[in-house]
Amino acid sequence: MSSDAQERKSPFSFPIKKEQWLSLLEKIGMGTVRYLLFFVMFFAVEVYAYILLDPSDLMSLAFGACWSAILASIVYALPRLAGRIVFGILYFVLAIWTVAQVGYYQVFGDKLMWITTAFFAGEGAEFLGDVLASFSTLWWILSILLVAGGVVVIIWFPKPMKRLYSRLFLLIPVFVGILGIATLPEVIFLRDNDIWGTRSEYAQSSSYRATYNTMYDAKNVYDMVGMYQLTYRDIWKNVIYPLTPSYRDSIQKEVQQINDHFDQRGDHTDNEMTGMFAGKNVVLVLMESMDDYMITPEDTPTLYRMMGEGINFTQFYTPGYGSARTINSEFCMNTGIYLPTTGKYVFNYVTNDWKQSIASQMTANGYTSEVFHYNSPDFYSRGVFEPAMGYRTYNAYEYYTQDKDALYDDCLLFDIPELSELFFREGPTFNTIITRSAHLSYVYNEVLSYWGLKQYPEYRGKYGSQEEDCARLKARLVDDMFTRLLEELEAKGQLDNTVIIGMTDHYTYGYKNVEEMLALSGVSEDLSILLEKTPCFVWSTDCPQMEVTKTLNTADLVPTMLNLMGFKTECRYLGQDAFDPNYVGYAIFPNGDWISDGVICQVGAGGDMKVLANDNGKTLTQEYLEGMCVTANQFIHISNLLLTSDYYSTIDE
Repeated sequence: MSSDAQERKSPFSFPIKKEQWLSLLEKIGMGTVRYLLFFVMFFAVEVYAYILLDPSDLMSLAFGACWSAILASIVYALPRLAGRIVFGILYFVLAIWTVAQVGYYQVFGDKLMWITTAFFAGEGAEFLGDVLASFSTLWWILSILLVAGGVVVIIWFPKPMKRLYSRLFLLIPVFVGILGIATLPEVIFLRDNDIWGTRSEYAQSSSYRATYNTMYDAKNVYDMVGMYQLTYRDIWKNVIYPLTPSYRDSIQKEVQQINDHFDQRGDHTDNEMTGMFAGKNVVLVLMESMDDYMITPEDTPTLYRMMGEGINFTQFYTPGYGSARTINSEFCMNTGIYLPTTGKYVFNYVTNDWKQSIASQMTANGYTSEVFHYNSPDFYSRGVFEPAMGYRTYNAYEYYTQDKDALYDDCLLFDIPELSELFFREGPTFNTIITRSAHLSYVYNEVLSYWGLKQYPEYRGKYGSQEEDCARLKARLVDDMFTRLLEELEAKGQLDNTVIIGMTDHYTYGYKNVEEMLALSGVSEDLSILLEKTPCFVWSTDCPQMEVTKTLNTADLVPTMLNLMGFKTECRYLGQDAFDPNYVGYAIFPNGDWISDGVICQVGAGGDMKVLANDNGKTLTQEYLEGMCVTANQFIHISNLLLTSDYYSTIDE
């Protein structure tokens, strides 16, 4: 018998040769390296977000590791061509989405997007160049590296595991990843007990669990669980779940929640301002990007005078709900409701009943309602949505002229006879004007700035800063529109019978030099929330001169207008009448932060409160702070429910 035969028959010999073991270990090692390559690439997306979004702790990376393990296993289990395709789709979709999220955060500050925000992407395409120019150098470097890394992996895609039993090992990281995704939220929720101990009303509405389940604010959720888990939760809660029968069944319960909220708050109280402008024509002007620092005797003499002579709301805030600033304020100004915090496109609710809107209420009281703007009816779907909200027509200036340069001038409304005749029609009338002039960007060669400098060349270099020159120049153009409005009203004998209401949609967030913008606004960096304070006023020839210092928000405008007009309605509103003595006044932001009576409170994930200011020296008890935080969460919740439940369709006028 040969030695080889003896070796094979020996009961003490190992069944696999040393060479075979080495070969197996080499394959396992190479397989692990290849798997780790995919894992590292997917995890790099989460790390990219972590570096630029600066979440509060490392838990976001733990969720990212779990998702990276699952995604890497899926890619590595596939044949080479299929794996390359799937990797390319998964990696670049996730990477591009994360890059866009970080870019959005840098533009708007402390805000992230929802998936449904993509519906708004086309509306901002014309400003893409200005937005890209505002991103930090670090954003550009890391974004390029992230994309380049994905391209390299696709080009030199590693070989997959060939044998089926080898791929079974991939079940281990998949199992660990799923287990982590399922259990890590509960680990986070344990902090609630450490903070609150008992389940108070505030804890129930502001805890980590509430933040995660309700998902009112994307940045707060991201700080807890990272980009991958946020995206997964977003797809489930805001895209898939609304299509299920259980969601539709919940709508009926939402109506009762809203009624309970309004019953608890109480009804409106008539006051000395009720009916002050009864019977007058109304002109409501949404002043695009007109920040408070722009209102000066030199640059905006007409607006400065009107605000000084009329009712000046000095603490009026326009919080940025949803993901599109202008349409958010425009929508709330008209309906009394903010865009949904889920990021859904406002057009999703076009079939709602809008009997509570200001245009519908004016129409119900014998007025005719029209809205005027330079832009196409397709932009923000205004051509459909404005009539849905009660206006007879959305009147786009571009349909009345072939001169594109003329569209830069907000006074075009009065220069075109057909538009002017429609505006000054038989009364009583309600007209809404949406201005354009003060929109970003604030550089000399931007088309609107370039046109404005032809009208006022002295603004080039006037303030020593290109951005400030252009911002104040554009404010002057808006002021020209108000000057012309007053002149036209007087010429047509309507000035004494007209009340003008002006409000801004948002601060000049397109201002690239943030430090300079903070200085102009008189705001410190730690109180940047005060940038959201914007001009709002009411003026008429017989208007009382007063400053209203109560803290107010965009949703308060509709009930305040209805009170001033003396209209009675069965509709109850998210906001409240500014002159109601029972309304303390507050501004609620979509992340739960709030301002009221000189107190500024920042609320983090899990309900952690930080008082940033107490200008009026108010006694700040824990009960007061928690009570206001509950009010803030209810405010956000009810605003969303008013939309999703089509609440006003249940109201009989």
